[in-house]
Amino acid sequence: MTKRSPGLDLIRCLAFLFVVLFHFYLNNGYYVMPQKGVIMWLTGGLRWGIVSCIGLFLMLTGYLQSEKTSPRACWRSLPPVLLGYLLAALISIPVRHFLLGDARSMTTWIRRIFEFTGAYYGWYVEMYIGLILLCPFLNMILRQLKSTRSLLGFTAVLLILTALPGTVPYPLFPDYWRSFYPVTYYVLGAVVRRLQPKLSPWLGIAAAGAVALLMGTLTVLSTDGPLNDAMGWEFSELPIATVAVCLFVALYRVRLPQKLARILATASGGVFGGYLLSHLLDSWCYKLLPQWWTPARYPLLFLCVTVPIFLISLLAGIGLDRLTKLILRPISKK
Repeated sequence: MTKRSPGLDLIRCLAFLFVVLFHFYLNNGYYVMPQKGVIMWLTGGLRWGIVSCIGLFLMLTGYLQSEKTSPRACWRSLPPVLLGYLLAALISIPVRHFLLGDARSMTTWIRRIFEFTGAYYGWYVEMYIGLILLCPFLNMILRQLKSTRSLLGFTAVLLILTALPGTVPYPLFPDYWRSFYPVTYYVLGAVVRRLQPKLSPWLGIAAAGAVALLMGTLTVLSTDGPLNDAMGWEFSELPIATVAVCLFVALYRVRLPQKLARILATASGGVFGGYLLSHLLDSWCYKLLPQWWTPARYPLLFLCVTVPIFLISLLAGIGLDRLTKLILRPISKK
């Protein structure tokens, strides 16, 4: 049995916390608030940091999958993901239909399952399937890049194609390839696996924080109105990729106390299911306290709403993960 890495479990749980925080911004009125003042500056900096959540997940995939040499070894991760999505959809659909006011016909819900919208964040599953299907062929390419120089050159080209176009204010680079960013993050994770770079955790976190605050500063300076008039963002953009790489390299080798490592190992099993189910709580909980949708009360909203959503979703995800493993156990023994 492969020994678990507490650093990777920490990254997985941190990425999920970032996901829940990202949803916090979607539900607290932030995007229609004028980008003025210290609170909005700090809040904007945090926002730029947490958008690295998807990049961290994809880098984990590259780190864990890139050494596999056969398609079967890569593709064996698909059944748990597909079954986990199906179970999450079967939980989400009745809740959305009867409790959240999203009433649809049975035909529509069945179609949505196959469109990966049965669970609200099923788009990630759809993207992950394509990435895993490409995985063995990406690994073949990476194995042919024998030298560090060629490996870094390939990575640089991917960043230029996917991360740079959305970062520069002028169309200096074609942006047709921006949606190819999952492959870029996969390769970044594979590069970390190959080169095993060392970086002080505090230095890496400080670097990620500095980049995020810089982007928060530029956001505040770029507009006097709501964020809709300011700098946009995409998961692929170069500052966000920089934050993701800094955090990943800072944490992937970190050593933790044994008890904390065990807790993280258990919690990381609930990240996938928790991610798919978290929207159910988002849709309900934030509507309970609309009077807290002001910058001055964001810390209170975070502690009283966002943190419980994170913990409850994580517990629900752990249950979903165990149910998935229970169903697949007879198949895995064959």
